[in-house]
Amino acid sequence: MVILSLSIILPGIITIFFMGKTAGDQKKMGINVTMKNGESIDGEQFVIGMAASELSYIKEEEALKAWMIVCRTNFLKAAGNDKEVKAEELALDYISQEELERNNGRKAWLELHNRLEEASEETFGQALFYGDAYIDALYHQVSVGKTVSSKEIYSVDVPYLISVDSSQDVESEEYMDVKMLSYKECAQKLKENGYKESEDACKNQLKINKQTDNGFVEEVTTESNQWTGEEWKEIFGLNSTNFYLEDYGNQLRIVAIGKGHGMGMSLYGANALAQKDLNAKMILSYYYPGTEIRKVT
Repeated sequence: MVILSLSIILPGIITIFFMGKTAGDQKKMGINVTMKNGESIDGEQFVIGMAASELSYIKEEEALKAWMIVCRTNFLKAAGNDKEVKAEELALDYISQEELERNNGRKAWLELHNRLEEASEETFGQALFYGDAYIDALYHQVSVGKTVSSKEIYSVDVPYLISVDSSQDVESEEYMDVKMLSYKECAQKLKENGYKESEDACKNQLKINKQTDNGFVEEVTTESNQWTGEEWKEIFGLNSTNFYLEDYGNQLRIVAIGKGHGMGMSLYGANALAQKDLNAKMILSYYYPGTEIRKVT
């Protein structure tokens, strides 16, 4: 009988050992999120899923705490005063535990899950404020060597979205992305996206007509067409709108710098700062100057 009892309870003990807290012990935010499949989860569990969606850049414990606070801030700002929200209306990146396990395997998932739960526990209720309001905690994967201000990109001066040094990002494997296309391929790609251009026009007329001081492209033109930097990025699958074009051996060479829009916290940079023994609070105050962490009840 004793052996039988152990065989029944042992799997549960092992699960608790690996998973840390039981579901009942998980702290709850008190905001219910209805998922696309109809399932309802607590807001804090959704925040954990948000953090899980970008873990490839976040390895250090303090960087993960900072990232968890960023995710929670964005969730709370999106939810507003509502206690019942729908996931699709939040328009926030999220990955489920099931998908995380499927993508990484059971063993790796258990380790990730424990790290996420611990970061959630240690930062529970913490969010970023500027004055009395939640900030727009913008973030990107890899900067161009420094972050870019909202004023440079959107001509809107947000006091905590200014340019700060993030030179450690140049060490990232994704700092530079190079694409090579024949001019025929360039014309075909544009045609597939609704723009009629000849191979000759791609070779002799294509130019960047307008860009910011730090190289973020605002306008690409030929004699027949005009694109924003964002449109060009989407058409050619670039990592960022910070790119340049050049003729390279009778081919079009597109070199994109950084990954993402470049504003707010660099995920790669945050991890590098954590490696230099900066804690989560210091990382956040560096990338979002003038903001403060407050505990939301």
